[in-house]
Amino acid sequence: MRSGEHGDFTRLVLDLPRDMQWRLSQPEARQAEIRFETGGYVFDFSDVFARIDRARVADLSVLAEGSGIRIDLACACAASAFLLRERMLVVDIRAGTPPLPEPSPPSPASKALSELRVGPDVGIGPPPAENALLPAFSLPTIADTGSVPAEAPAIDPGAFERMLSEQLATAATEGLLNPALRDLLRPNAARDASPEVYEDSVSGTGDAASTARTAIEAAIAGQDPYDLQSRIRIGGTACVRDDRLDLASWGGDETLETIIPELRARLYGEFDRLDPEVLIALARAYLHIGFGAEARALLELDPELRDPVLVALAGIVDGEADGAGVFAGQTDCDGFAALWALAGAPALPEGAEIDGDAIRRAFEKLPLNLRSLLGPRLATRLAEEGQPGVARNLLLQLARATGETSEDMVYSAAKIDRLEGAVDEARDVLEAFAARAGEHAPDAVAAAIEIATERREPVGARMTELSAAYATELRETEKGPELWRAHLRAMIANGEYEEGFASFWNADDIPESIRVAAAGEALILLTEQAPDTAFLKQTVSRAAAFDGLVEPKATLAVAERLLNLGLSDEAASWADLTGADRAARRTRLLTARIHLARSEPEAAEIALIGLQGEDVLRLRAEARRMMGDFDYARTAYDKLGEPQRARSAAWLAGDWPALDDAQDTLGATAALVRADLPNADETLPSLALAEQLAGTGAETRAALRALLEDTRLPSD
Repeated sequence: MRSGEHGDFTRLVLDLPRDMQWRLSQPEARQAEIRFETGGYVFDFSDVFARIDRARVADLSVLAEGSGIRIDLACACAASAFLLRERMLVVDIRAGTPPLPEPSPPSPASKALSELRVGPDVGIGPPPAENALLPAFSLPTIADTGSVPAEAPAIDPGAFERMLSEQLATAATEGLLNPALRDLLRPNAARDASPEVYEDSVSGTGDAASTARTAIEAAIAGQDPYDLQSRIRIGGTACVRDDRLDLASWGGDETLETIIPELRARLYGEFDRLDPEVLIALARAYLHIGFGAEARALLELDPELRDPVLVALAGIVDGEADGAGVFAGQTDCDGFAALWALAGAPALPEGAEIDGDAIRRAFEKLPLNLRSLLGPRLATRLAEEGQPGVARNLLLQLARATGETSEDMVYSAAKIDRLEGAVDEARDVLEAFAARAGEHAPDAVAAAIEIATERREPVGARMTELSAAYATELRETEKGPELWRAHLRAMIANGEYEEGFASFWNADDIPESIRVAAAGEALILLTEQAPDTAFLKQTVSRAAAFDGLVEPKATLAVAERLLNLGLSDEAASWADLTGADRAARRTRLLTARIHLARSEPEAAEIALIGLQGEDVLRLRAEARRMMGDFDYARTAYDKLGEPQRARSAAWLAGDWPALDDAQDTLGATAALVRADLPNADETLPSLALAEQLAGTGAETRAALRALLEDTRLPSD
């Protein structure tokens, strides 16, 4: 188990097998328990209190039969837990009121009243029973009515029952059933308002029934019902009809001067009542000329008549995302919906298809002012989704229609160039935009800095100053967090590590997702280019502070450099941070290297189990060498093509024949070891024997001197 202090809370992290079931409870005010589905587990608490104090966590112990962990709390604290990356159980202890105990299970009687009933008599609760005290009524028969109903289509009762029960059960489990679906209780409200609004409700774009249905289907399909851009509907996603998106027909050349004033004059009728038809027509007229905010404000006048499609169009026209998901999943539609689906989606789900031809055709039919407004943004989105050819054609089409190339079009073309790899051309344009005041200047500054850091180049002083100014000026706006991130990039790229990381730690108002991304970028730049002193100052003592704020790629990069500097314990601290995938190859290789640096070859071997490759064999050979298995090490180094290490392992193994062909000190020494000494047992040795002994002694001394010289330790 790992631990760390995070300011106002203490975090405990435990690695679990995949799909392991667990439950956190707080049976007492100062005690929390984590229970697992089975028992027999052994837990290592030896290092937990090395990184945390006992201000919140007083002690840890194992539950009976190893079925879980008991956490004794030292404060009036609440414990919460979540599963990270499907393998790490994260428990946070912070000051607060403990959760209320779980309610007692319902009584059998109340449970019977709420059970789902399937079969021929579908319903909730017990089946209806006759009451002898109530009068009986008989339903009219076919003979009474004199008409024969049409034969109902054949349906498999079992399939219908399964579908109904699954959807109801899923909805109940997910908390999606709502007993107050008012629109369902007033089926004629939309019809009474206007034919157009009634058609909208029938098509299922925003009423309570379709919302509940979509949520149920998303839950059954394993999707997040609130992730509207990636939702999947059973039976496919219907495309919004073209006649509901024909913006060209909603106005004309005199829309602003004539049509809108006339409609505004007729908006309220007798008794100051809103005219639904006029309201819809006026909202469409506003959209025709690109006035999204005005159209949306108009639609808010009467929530009963609020058209979700028009509301979504109003937001997209103003540059906002389709937050309600009206056009979600419709980028492959063969109609106008494909254009609005792409324009309203900041990002598409993986594998989403785009009908570029449909988007181009829909774009041609838009009013010219809307083409000028949406064209550059739409072209950029096409390029981002892998269709740069369609994107450039769209810009050329717009330039021909307007007879000019606007700044928006130039800026979009630069972004497309960058996406296609023409970074130098894009950079020149972006820096030109950044140098002059304008709508695109802040974004251009951020993009130019990003290009410089991607290329590992310093950021110019002018660009750094602009990023600082924009980050301060626009801090409270939507662009503020990204501009802060750009300025942080610039400082780190220019070697201003103290200032850069001070800015990071003082950015509590920046969204966590931006901070996580910025921390990763800053640490990777620091690891790659900072001198050892600056690198160590920002990393050695701050592993716990970065826990939960850094992506695994950055933590592993920092750990690897620390290990290369000989700081194995500090490297282990970074490698153990929350979020690292301990089953990943890179993580396991790093773990093995850390164990070897700590002289723990057995643990290194365990970390390498199941891995293959030359890098794995090299680490395994070193582990075996440290364990004394020199024969395995020599064979492995021979296979890796590292003769010097192979000879060293052979020397340690005493495998002298393996050194016969070595033309170096080890080979010469091995030859001496294997050589036979002259027979000196004679009483009166001959002169030849004496000369032979003297020569052998000289060779031995020379070989030993060379061996000592080759193995001399460096003086520093």
